[in-house]
Amino acid sequence: MTPSPTPSGTITIDAPPRDAQVAVPFEVSGEANVFEGALAVQAIDAAGTVVCEHRVQATSGTGTPGAWSATLAFAPPPSEQDVTLRAFSRSAKDGSEENVVTRTVRVSPDLPAIVVESPRCGATSIAQSVIAASGTASVFEGSLQVELRDATGTVLATRTVQTVGAPDRGNWAINFDVGALPAGSYEFVAYSISAMDGAVENVFAVPFLKAQ
Repeated sequence: MTPSPTPSGTITIDAPPRDAQVAVPFEVSGEANVFEGALAVQAIDAAGTVVCEHRVQATSGTGTPGAWSATLAFAPPPSEQDVTLRAFSRSAKDGSEENVVTRTVRVSPDLPAIVVESPRCGATSIAQSVIAASGTASVFEGSLQVELRDATGTVLATRTVQTVGAPDRGNWAINFDVGALPAGSYEFVAYSISAMDGAVENVFAVPFLKAQ
């Protein structure tokens, strides 16, 4: 059976299912038929705080439904908690939110192997010339990689980081000089390398906006 097309000016959240139990990081996906296929996806905790926000580009838009997806990565709550997923587009006329849809999921407190705590997922107006990426990790020999990427996914810088406290879970921090970068969308991507086959694993990616 062919699914019905998404009506003009709409957004859907199709996964994860409503009230599903998820562990950070997790993927959110759906369809959108909005101006230029541009939308935003948020995770909002029980206190009403936006703990993660992604700007997302659907595969099409402005009259043609397109698919979209985003992986939300943020520090898990201290105990199991309901989190509201919220997706919306912005008016081409005045920038106001429109086509808002929400869905509640249950987020586990389980810590992933790597967590980026700062900058916060979706942090805006970061104007410093040097940004400190930091968090915690429990990985082989306490070693992880942290990359700075631009909006196209191009790697601008890579740092090898050693946690404090290995082999137990430990803290890590590394500075990136972003003073020469133009304003725009970037992300820090932290990951470890498998000791068995050299594969990338335990990826935790946090988008942020750099101001002028």
